[in-house]
Amino acid sequence: MGLFGIFRAKETPSEPPKKEPSPFAPALIEIARIISGGDEEVLQDVTSCAQDPKGWFAAHQERYEERGVVDDPDDLDQVQWLGLVDILEEHGWVCERDWKDDLEDFSYFVQNLHGFQKLGLELDPDWLDEDEDISAWCGVLTEKWEGVCVAAIDIDSDSYVLFPTSTAQLADLQRLAGEIGHRIDAAERM
Repeated sequence: MGLFGIFRAKETPSEPPKKEPSPFAPALIEIARIISGGDEEVLQDVTSCAQDPKGWFAAHQERYEERGVVDDPDDLDQVQWLGLVDILEEHGWVCERDWKDDLEDFSYFVQNLHGFQKLGLELDPDWLDEDEDISAWCGVLTEKWEGVCVAAIDIDSDSYVLFPTSTAQLADLQRLAGEIGHRIDAAERM
């Protein structure tokens, strides 16, 4: 191999670099697993979002535009966090409700979550005062449901991303979210 052979060898394309999973990914996937009870479709989508946030953003740009994220974001953690919420909502595990939601809509959406049904929960409309707000309603439900609360995923907006969970799982969710700089807590504390 002469002098020119060395240059040709260096010009040969190598394999494309493998994508390194985000350090965000393991916690994000575990949060999805806990909230969805291991729903395979949810886990597949969240894994895709966590491992390739730029690709996920490009493929789901309309969802992000609805949230006011219109350009290719520099904050890939935000893409992943909002992607998690959208995926969980699309599959019926969380509902996003405006802070000034009325009681009838709040009750309807919470009762139709998969977790509500899976946990065998009850929501008696007489428990809740329609003059109160989501935070107060969630506090009442936490009192009524022994060992279960309505939790919320903080997305830095004036809406609540709600889902029912056991109080034991809430502690795990709080820890996992905190590890990646985000917040999940009982909805009455949001």
